[in-house]
Amino acid sequence: MSDLMEKRLVRKIDRHIMPWVIVAYLLNYLDRTNLGNARTLNNDKPGESLVETLKLAGDRYNLIVAIFFIPYVIFEFPSNIALKYFTPSKWIARIMVSWGIVTICTAAVSSYWGLLICRIFLGICEAGFFPGVMMYLCFWYTPSERGTRMAIFSASIAVAGAFGGLIATGVSFMSGMASLYGWQWLFVLEGIPAVIVGVLIYFFLPDYPETARFLTEEERIFASERMGPFAPKGTDKHFDKADFIATLKSWHFWIFSLQYFLMTNSLNAFGYFAPTIISAMGFKGYKAQLLTVPPNAFAFFVIIGNSWWSDRRKERPRHIIGGLILVAIGYVLLATVKGVGGRYVGTCLIACTNAAVIPFIAYRTATVAGATSTAIATGAMIAIANCAGIVAPYLFRSKDAPHYYPGLWTLFAMLGASVVLTGVLWYKLGSSSEYRLPAKDQSEDVVLNSVPLANEGFETEDREKDNKAVAVQDVDISLREAR
Repeated sequence: MSDLMEKRLVRKIDRHIMPWVIVAYLLNYLDRTNLGNARTLNNDKPGESLVETLKLAGDRYNLIVAIFFIPYVIFEFPSNIALKYFTPSKWIARIMVSWGIVTICTAAVSSYWGLLICRIFLGICEAGFFPGVMMYLCFWYTPSERGTRMAIFSASIAVAGAFGGLIATGVSFMSGMASLYGWQWLFVLEGIPAVIVGVLIYFFLPDYPETARFLTEEERIFASERMGPFAPKGTDKHFDKADFIATLKSWHFWIFSLQYFLMTNSLNAFGYFAPTIISAMGFKGYKAQLLTVPPNAFAFFVIIGNSWWSDRRKERPRHIIGGLILVAIGYVLLATVKGVGGRYVGTCLIACTNAAVIPFIAYRTATVAGATSTAIATGAMIAIANCAGIVAPYLFRSKDAPHYYPGLWTLFAMLGASVVLTGVLWYKLGSSSEYRLPAKDQSEDVVLNSVPLANEGFETEDREKDNKAVAVQDVDISLREAR
């Protein structure tokens, strides 16, 4: 099939997949982080805010945020294995419907302990959504196509942040209607769409290229074969114990996990505390909610732009480092500038953390092969990284208000460490976005999708430096010739 026909096929896949995952993640992030908007909602009206009605004084809010991530991390680890068995459409639909129901039920809580329990159940229900979608995209897109798609998918975080601010602004005027506070209306109105979209995804989300009904028979064959020998397959439903162990034992699994943990602290800091940071600048009520919109809108374009350029250049580390430096500058501005304007610019910059995260995840998915390795590399890495959700809330303690200097400098140091780890991965794995090849000193009897091929002995590649990067199709041919 020609390049032109392949482009048409990819656009066809985009039309049938991307709208579903974009809307789903927008709702996911909206429901997970609406607590940040709920905290400051109607705080200009005595007795109507979440903090006052549920008595969230001191660091109680921090615990409410952190408790979500304990079950979230525990249940996220095996979720991608379950996705293999139940198929993506059924598993993602189950996650969405269950978290939507819990979000709606949150409106009924009347005490601090009730909210705590709801957050625990929300963590159980939402676990596995993000790594599940990351793995799902690996079934459909080649490594050099993933960065842009993952960026479009993840940029819905920025859209969710912007919509969240607008919705919260509108909901603030509903406080008192039907004897509900504004924060209760927020949970109800943001939970219902998740249930509806979850049901639709169950029936309409395509599972794998091999079974896609919107493709012709010829297109299904090509859509599967163009992925090459390393990509996970929908037909690969068995659990490969050797592959599982090899993935966990590989050095780069732990480097990637540590680095993602460091970056996730910044993601959670903005997601849960952006309204608080803006409120600390002197803005209250609906104005504080509205001012969360521009940083998210700015981040939307930066995230997609950096990830698209990374795909186009077929390069990852430079784009990761560029994104990290941009966000780090934001924390410096927040920590050193006294004026509201400079601090607000800093808030816009820290909203762009996903500009580094998305090329990073795309980089990671090209270092493993097969369904089991991909499931563990994404699921386990993201589960470990989400331990940051337990740490991040305590970087913004009430006693450090209104400037939160200790937390800001800690996050700056974490991003600096991420830059160093990116350099290590760059040195060891090269900068190409393509799947890595086995080192030349490995055995010549290489079997496709074997553990050594997927996880060890990578040969450093960089198309720009030495033009040695090889397309997946060429790898297949060369291996056959070697035999």
